[in-house]
Amino acid sequence: MKKQVEFLELLQIDYKKYPVIAVVGGGGKTSLIYRLADELLDRGKKVIITTTTHMAGESELPFARGGDAVEVKEMLDREGYVITAEYEEETGKYASLKEGKLEELKELCDVMLIEADGAKHHPVKVPAEWEPVIPACADIVISVIGLDCLGQPIRQSAYRMERTSKFLKKSLEAPITEEDIVKIATSICGLFKDVEERIYRVYLNKSDVLSEKTPAEYIVEELEKKHTVAAYGSLWEE
Repeated sequence: MKKQVEFLELLQIDYKKYPVIAVVGGGGKTSLIYRLADELLDRGKKVIITTTTHMAGESELPFARGGDAVEVKEMLDREGYVITAEYEEETGKYASLKEGKLEELKELCDVMLIEADGAKHHPVKVPAEWEPVIPACADIVISVIGLDCLGQPIRQSAYRMERTSKFLKKSLEAPITEEDIVKIATSICGLFKDVEERIYRVYLNKSDVLSEKTPAEYIVEELEKKHTVAAYGSLWEE
C-alpha cells in the first residue's frame, strides 16, 4: 500500500514553533489548507481555518460566523477544527475577519490556517499592490503555483495577466517557463511579496499534468539555490 505523502513533512512545517500559516498564490490554496488541516487533526491538534480575503463556502463543514469566540471554542472541543469567517449570502463565500479577531482566535487553537490571497483558479499570479493580505500574526507563508501553467501563454494561465506580463518582461502570448516560476516565487514583487522575515515555503501543485518530473525537479533545485524550501506534487493525486 502506497504511503500517503505528509505535506507537513514535505514542506518542513514546524507548526509547534510557527502555528499561524498563511497560504498565498495560485489555484490550490484551499485544497492545501484542508489537506494540512486533515494532517493536523490526525496528530490531535485543534485547527482554525479562516481567510483574510475570500474563500469558497462549505456548508457541510463546522462553521462559526463572524469569529464568535464561544462558538469557535465549542466547535474546536467537539470537532477538533472549525472554519470561521464572515459569510457573504450573495456569493456563498467566506469573507475576512478583522485582524484583531484573528489575534484573539489564534489563542484558542494549536494551528491557524489562513487563505490570504485570491487567484480565481488560475495557476499562477503576480500580486497587485493590495495583495496578498498576510496578517501580522502569520508565522509561515506558503506560496502555491500550479505547474499546469508551464508552456501556457501568460494570457491564459496567469491571474492579473497584465501585471505578470510586465513583471516577466514578456508578451501576453509568451509561454511561462521554469525560470519564470522561479522568478515569480522568489521576487518581492512576486509571491515573496510582504513575506518579510517569516518562514517561507513554495508548493508546486499539479505535477501530475507533466509527462516527466524533470521541470518540477529543476524548479525545486533552483529555489533551493535561493535558500527557499520547495516541494512538488499533486493535491488530487497524493
